[in-house]
Amino acid sequence: MSPTGKDAAERVFSYNASTARHKKCDETPGACNNCVSTGRKCDGYDLSRLPVNKSTPVTHPVITSRLGWLTTADEMRSFSYFAHCSIPSLLAFFDSSLWQRVALQMSHLDRAVYHAASMLGAIHEDSCHNQMRLSGEDLSAPRHRFALEQASRSFSILNRRQASRDPQLREVVLLCCLLFVIAESLLGQYDRAVQHLRGGLRVLGEELEEQHRVSPLDRCLVETFQRLDVEFAQFGKGRPFLFNAALDTDIPSQSLQLHGPDDVYRCVIRLLHIDVPFLGLAWSLSASDIEADYDNLHRRQQQILSFAYGIKAEIRSFLSRSFHYLSYNERRRVELSLLTCLAQIVANETCLLGGLVPIDMASGFVDLLDYYESIMARYPERPTITLDNGVIPTLWMIASKCPDYSVRLQAINALLAWPHCEALCNSNVGASLALENLKAELKADDEILSFLAVSGQSHEELSHYLKKHLEFHAACCKLVNGPRGHDYSTMDQIQNSTS
Repeated sequence: MSPTGKDAAERVFSYNASTARHKKCDETPGACNNCVSTGRKCDGYDLSRLPVNKSTPVTHPVITSRLGWLTTADEMRSFSYFAHCSIPSLLAFFDSSLWQRVALQMSHLDRAVYHAASMLGAIHEDSCHNQMRLSGEDLSAPRHRFALEQASRSFSILNRRQASRDPQLREVVLLCCLLFVIAESLLGQYDRAVQHLRGGLRVLGEELEEQHRVSPLDRCLVETFQRLDVEFAQFGKGRPFLFNAALDTDIPSQSLQLHGPDDVYRCVIRLLHIDVPFLGLAWSLSASDIEADYDNLHRRQQQILSFAYGIKAEIRSFLSRSFHYLSYNERRRVELSLLTCLAQIVANETCLLGGLVPIDMASGFVDLLDYYESIMARYPERPTITLDNGVIPTLWMIASKCPDYSVRLQAINALLAWPHCEALCNSNVGASLALENLKAELKADDEILSFLAVSGQSHEELSHYLKKHLEFHAACCKLVNGPRGHDYSTMDQIQNSTS
């Protein structure tokens, strides 16, 4: 391996040196061949065991393909969960060779990736048992102890290979970084997720400088890191760490042509790159701030809306002429992209009001929720983790901004009914934040009920309706604040960790 590659590997893992414990043994499960053969006393590692779930049988087969190293039953169990549960979930919204070929094949060939995959399998299984709450790192939990042990082994192996000239080492490092980013995000440890992401981006930046062309096998890795780099920047402060050019906020002068699902996806991603910073600014301004700079804000709003309406028309045209030729997954991907586009339109149309959205604009939110429900009816699969754009931002926007509070509660219901994570977004956190926002609005102004319009209901009836549902949802949102849960604000944590 070149000195550049060695330096990159050192930088990636230097920040977590305390986690990757130095081991004198060779970590062979059950015995240490190095220590035993030389007559030394082994100071190896504590073998954490996974809990046995006697009530529910295992529904996924154990991976039995031959590996080039010894494994424990718990490692095989967690890796099987990764292969049969984590990867299908990550593929649910978007078929990617990253998970279909690269990650799964590499984890069978490289021991560091195998341990990182077993680590993610344990964290993912624990998150599913925990209803996708952001539990934080809890070493009293057996799966968390096991995951830490697997992470330590992965780091230890990678550290020993820093001087290697293996041409695949950088790809191995990037895959491990990505698996750690996902695991830390599932735990709500966004500061550590950012560290892992930036470590991988440093390695990727050096790799891109050294090669003029990226092989197709590497392209999926590059695109995934680019998407995460931009998304972390949008949730935090500042610009992307590596892919500054990807965050292009200039509106294209020419109309976009959509020839396939990939074009639809890239087009909507471009809209998000343009629109998310503007919405973040508009929602943070007071009514007086908006009034003081209204001309410039309104001009930008209309430019974005024109672009978004053009995308909506193109996507609908593409769906009408190609619907029967698309696969099931491709149709779902295009419809989810259309849902995101529609949500950006509704958000932009209401972002410069400088206060509560008037009730006569509720129809846009209602139509958006209706379309979401129709998509869920057509595509019943419910993945628990994905790195792609999904539904959480759309539902959160409805649950936080709609002037009809009964519609807000339906959106909160939808978030709670499908516990899952979409990169940095957690449905439980989205529901909790929307509910707290709703309760704060009700406490802030007793006259708010006069602003609402629920057909056929008096203010007293509406107050009783909201009180009953708020109590119910407060109980449901204990999913976020349960015995092993923590009340995390995603925006605050990302901003703190990326600043």
